[in-house]
Amino acid sequence: MTHDRAARDTPAARSLRVLLVEDYAIYRRGLQTVLELEDGIELVGDVGTATEAVERTVALAPDVLVLDIYLPDGNGLEVCRAVKAAVPQTQILMLTASDEEADLVEAIKAGATGYLLKDVAPEQLPGAIRAVAAGQALLSPSLASTLLSEFAAMVRSTPQASTDPVPALTEREREVLRHVARGWSNRRVAEELFISENTVKNHVRNILDKLHLRSRVEAAMYAVRGGLIEDPDTGKRSTD
Repeated sequence: MTHDRAARDTPAARSLRVLLVEDYAIYRRGLQTVLELEDGIELVGDVGTATEAVERTVALAPDVLVLDIYLPDGNGLEVCRAVKAAVPQTQILMLTASDEEADLVEAIKAGATGYLLKDVAPEQLPGAIRAVAAGQALLSPSLASTLLSEFAAMVRSTPQASTDPVPALTEREREVLRHVARGWSNRRVAEELFISENTVKNHVRNILDKLHLRSRVEAAMYAVRGGLIEDPDTGKRSTD
């Protein structure tokens, strides 16, 4: 009986609990409408300030926090840091008008799993929330190539400390990291490598732990630095 109750309480067996943080009332109302009509997603609250965002997240521990950067009493990036420190199991999807590279990079460093611009089609938001809840890195297409190109440029200007950029990883973990860096889902990686999704999740968790990273996006950036995937600018591995 206890086992059955626990199984029903897993994210896969219940609705995803989402907290929305957006200070622009009309836009927030539109997002509320989209999410409240979506099966499998429960909107547990909506707030418009940084202070409320932290307080409600700590109190409610939602599966996903949808968070704007620009808030009237603070910065969404500060909220992101505070939330990951207090409620690390909550995944964070930044939904913002800012296409600044600095904001994107800082959001990733702060622990955000996804970063979408507000020009995203409303019907795409539920899918984005589900992807982030599953731990999948998610970026607006217009920003993904920019991020990898910028990071690759940084890598080319920085001397490599070792000829083996990822010495802590096993060969299987390197394979998984390559595919994660290409933005593949756990399911696709599992199908490619003929292993289970749970095994992929375990490998991803081990990769993040060994490399002291906090998200799949950071892992993708690390893979570029390690030369495990092609440089977006040159089409060659970044260590070539």
